[in-house]
Amino acid sequence: MSVRKSALIRVTIDRIPFLPPGAQKDMGLTFGTLPWLLDISPVNEAGNSYILSLEQRVNQLEGILKEVDLPKETAEREALPDGMPVSSTSQQASQLNENTEPEDDYSHPDLLESLKRLSIRHFENIGQRYYGRASSLSLVTDVISITRKSTGNKNIIEFREYFDLQPWEQATANAEIPRYVYPDNDLIQSLISIYFETINPIFPILHRSTFEKNVDEGLHLRDSSFGAALLSVLAVASRYSDDSRVLADPCSKLSSGWRFFEQVNILKKVVYAPPCLYDLQVAVLGGIYAMGTSVPEIGWILIGTGLRSAIDIGLHRRRPGGYKFTVDDELKKRSFWALVVLDRLIGLYVGYPAMMRDEELDLQMPIECDDEYWEIAPDGQVHFNQPSGKSSKISYFSASIKLSEIMSVAMKTSFSLKKARDTLGRTGKSWEQKLVADLDSSLNAWVDSVPNHIRWNPRCNNETFMYQSATLYSVYYMLQILIHRPLLRTDCPLSMPSLVICTNAARSYTRILEARATGIRTINPQIIVGTFTSGAVFAMNIWSRKRAGHAPNAKDVAGFQVCLATFEDTADTWIIVGRSLNLFRAMVSVESPRPRRHETYIVTPAPSTWSSYDAVSRTALGQNVQSFDKQTSHWDDYLASLMGTGFPSPSEPHLGPSYIDIWTDAPPAFGFSEWNAYVASMGPRANLDKIV
Repeated sequence: MSVRKSALIRVTIDRIPFLPPGAQKDMGLTFGTLPWLLDISPVNEAGNSYILSLEQRVNQLEGILKEVDLPKETAEREALPDGMPVSSTSQQASQLNENTEPEDDYSHPDLLESLKRLSIRHFENIGQRYYGRASSLSLVTDVISITRKSTGNKNIIEFREYFDLQPWEQATANAEIPRYVYPDNDLIQSLISIYFETINPIFPILHRSTFEKNVDEGLHLRDSSFGAALLSVLAVASRYSDDSRVLADPCSKLSSGWRFFEQVNILKKVVYAPPCLYDLQVAVLGGIYAMGTSVPEIGWILIGTGLRSAIDIGLHRRRPGGYKFTVDDELKKRSFWALVVLDRLIGLYVGYPAMMRDEELDLQMPIECDDEYWEIAPDGQVHFNQPSGKSSKISYFSASIKLSEIMSVAMKTSFSLKKARDTLGRTGKSWEQKLVADLDSSLNAWVDSVPNHIRWNPRCNNETFMYQSATLYSVYYMLQILIHRPLLRTDCPLSMPSLVICTNAARSYTRILEARATGIRTINPQIIVGTFTSGAVFAMNIWSRKRAGHAPNAKDVAGFQVCLATFEDTADTWIIVGRSLNLFRAMVSVESPRPRRHETYIVTPAPSTWSSYDAVSRTALGQNVQSFDKQTSHWDDYLASLMGTGFPSPSEPHLGPSYIDIWTDAPPAFGFSEWNAYVASMGPRANLDKIV
């Protein structure tokens, strides 16, 4: 430990004069009780500022801790007896350090448990919340712990005035208790069944037997939080129901579920109390439902609120070894992961940044055990007994979470602001190509890790696994396109191979849609975003050939028609689907401006550039595509080898600047609003705001 850091710890401890001298000595010997001091950064302006902020917090806490009532005998222990040997002191310090110094990764989740055990009257809400290493309460618990060890006094604080809701706040909280209106019981049962067939396989945040038991026992009539969760389930499931009772407007299926969704006020409840499991489930389901409304951005806001609420109770942190998980714990964990996945997916569609970074999360992955194999004890503890060799439906969710991590990296690197890229050191001409190679390598590793039962297989006879696989690979192909989109510009030597990969990913995705059309017809947020992304690629390819005066490629047209058909099937229940459908129709009907002139156009990448790219492209282009020999082959020969897959020949005249140039001016990502504005800028077109 540096001299400066040691001195800082000693000075800071000495500035707490009202602690018993024994406690001061213990704190001086035990650095583990002050973990927030040991994280001080190297000496610089930022470090000095942080030190000053710590000292200010200590000053603020002095006023509170002076209310601690310490026994008089404590003052008699101001120093160690003169005859006590140094070795004894060191041993005592070592024992104290062993008992009080937690490992860094687990110290802060343990703080939440410590607060629950503190004898601070009317401290219930505080005890349920999570406080990180920089929080003042982290210091408070350290000080209280040391004081208790020195005094033996276990009842040292009573701050009712500051930790209870004030009367006027409580009155407002009570006034917010809702009076929900539920539909007929037969409709409730029908919609619950639909929900567990359509949404829960993708976001498994409900335990079916527990949920249905609670409904049967009328918990929604006694617990408003569970009532909100039930209404959210009914709202989401309504989009897949043909029952007219789910409509708020009898003349429009776009109103499906609104009569249930409008009753749930997600934002108000979190102001007054830490979130419970049902609040988190409502945030997930509310985000899914809102994505299909006229304002899909609200879904992103609701998901963000849910994430903040989850962090408030420490769900983003790993539980220590030996922790006994309950049903609520596992479902809260799943709800948190669902919020993370949706935050990234919806953020990508509406063009907003993701809230959570992977480096801020260390919670465990979901337990891959199906509902029927949960053994629930009377106290709520759960044992997971998935039979050996039995494929789990939760494997999909784990794979989806891992795929979303790659999406998060792509969003914060390829599509971030220049300031953020500079901070990450992402500068120079080659960083983008290296990033794409790294991301593609991660995608390849992810594909290899997908369990066999959810690998894409159009002949799969398990309906749930086929549905999960279609959803999973829709995100995979969408992510391939997203990763290569930044290279689609005229000044990039890898623009043509990236366009080939994007086109092939879109075509592979439409084969999934075609197989899905003959089986499961359920649409969900992942399929909506995947269809929009692939459709945009097809439309741009058709558009670019139209600009060059050539007929569109037949496979592009066929793929585009599959995307249109998918949206046509559900445009009457999802507003954003109707908007996307109109946008696609406008893209192929608009008279685009004449292509810009270029004196030269490079289509042959340097061998050194391709060498880092080749391993990526082999998997991205599929198993049947020949590998590009970077030592002897020519780039044009490689493109010619792709003719069997339906890609354009390099000898065709449309492979000129306009083929990539149209992408240069297009939106960098695949958010609807950006593409709507882009198409609008191209000239007269159909009315994109009308729902069809």
